[in-house]
Amino acid sequence: MESSELQKALLEGMTVTGFRTRLRILLAASAVLTTGMVLAGCGEQGPDTSMSGKNTPEETISAREGRDRVVELVFNTAEHLDVTGWWPRNGVAGAQECAPESSLGRGDATASYSYDRWAPQGTDHVGDAKRVADYWESLGMNVRTVNPTTHPTVFAEGGPVLRAVFDTDAPEKSYSIGATAPCSPGDAFTLNEEDEAARDQGKVLPGDEGLVLQEEPPQ
Repeated sequence: MESSELQKALLEGMTVTGFRTRLRILLAASAVLTTGMVLAGCGEQGPDTSMSGKNTPEETISAREGRDRVVELVFNTAEHLDVTGWWPRNGVAGAQECAPESSLGRGDATASYSYDRWAPQGTDHVGDAKRVADYWESLGMNVRTVNPTTHPTVFAEGGPVLRAVFDTDAPEKSYSIGATAPCSPGDAFTLNEEDEAARDQGKVLPGDEGLVLQEEPPQ
């Protein structure tokens, strides 16, 4: 299904179906788009504040808690904008490798989840960027905005996630909101395989909302 057809379907009524056949493709595409940002960020430390006030320097969250936080941030940020038609263009929340397993086994591996949602552009780019920046600052995030008077992009670090970005001039005249979790213990391949197995059992995981997938026809 082309992205324009997918977006139209989402606007008419969003459903989640047929994860088995195409999920690996979506995860691979998401990994390609976000791995660079994840690898750059895993060596950095964000501020010690968070949405819930629980994130301290001593705390190490699990990879899936990180997933839940990035999904929550993306959804909550979208709710601050008078824009409809949000959809997970790059697929489900997926784990990417931060540090590979070592000769001692997968216990030394670390991984980070990333997630993003897209929507048709709004009409008030500057105002929308300010609303997002104000919201993220309220969460204790360090925020900066580039191109503030034309097509702003808001970058933030810390708070409930490692980093986040809101782009008012994404491809195909879109808005996009994305977030990346801190690196946590865990093997990315195993995490994604376990997530897929849960979906195969009919579970809808955080970040799955809005997917419209179809089974590939038999060969």
